[in-house]
Amino acid sequence: MTAAPAPEPVVAPGTYRIPDSKRSFTADELNGDDAVDWIPDDHPVAPPVIWHYRPHGPIPCAACHYFNGKGFLHMPDLAGLPRSYIVQQILEFRSGRRKSYHKGRVGTDRMIGVATRLTDAELAQAADYFSHLPRRPWFRVVETDTVPATKPDYYGWFDLVKNGGTKPIKGRIIELPEDWDRSWIEDPHSGVVAYVPPGSVSRGEALARMGGNSAVACATCHGPDLRGMGETPSIAGRSPAYVARMLWDIKSGARSGPAVALMQPVVAQLSGSDITDLAAYLVSLKP
Repeated sequence: MTAAPAPEPVVAPGTYRIPDSKRSFTADELNGDDAVDWIPDDHPVAPPVIWHYRPHGPIPCAACHYFNGKGFLHMPDLAGLPRSYIVQQILEFRSGRRKSYHKGRVGTDRMIGVATRLTDAELAQAADYFSHLPRRPWFRVVETDTVPATKPDYYGWFDLVKNGGTKPIKGRIIELPEDWDRSWIEDPHSGVVAYVPPGSVSRGEALARMGGNSAVACATCHGPDLRGMGETPSIAGRSPAYVARMLWDIKSGARSGPAVALMQPVVAQLSGSDITDLAAYLVSLKP
């Protein structure tokens, strides 16, 4: 689920539009420092930290997570997360307790940079904004033996090889846009297909309900419907590649500290195939 390094991609020259917006943006705007807002009526008024790059400041939140919180491929959906949880995760990045098991992963390194450049006031504004957004379905799950051919991407996932045929899934999770061209220009209405191994959803459900070797069911902390409980975040309907990566981060010790202390002994009992199955089941749930 993690790709090898590749050149950083950019949007090719031109003027772009999406079906559900009256706006248009040039490649320079799409490649620029500020986040583009295709459908302003879709979300509350966003504070500058969400969309605007200030000199020496952080990357705007919406550049990766979108104004609706759903985010690009492999990104965490921030919509509706507890405010305190969002704040705590930024503090974990700042402290060095939250890293990636995959050294040099661009997304994680950039989040560490964001955390160190955010002011406390900006962090409060961003947490308030995302915690009040509603969660909406974003993924379509397909259990399959074969997936569209892909190639390694700069950001650490896999890009579609157009007209490349299919390849065996080989126990992997592959996320690809429903519409590659719309997704690539950050269309907030163009969702994601999660290709997962055959039988993984039902196996993951059994693990989530029974707890596997740890005998600790996911509902113990994440609520009976896995949509969160108290300050514990929802895990239903989330990016399976992101969920799997977080479990590997915890299992490897790259993500440590008080925020994940309860998860560490549970995740330590999970095999690689268990992690894939759990991630496949969780993305199949209604967010």
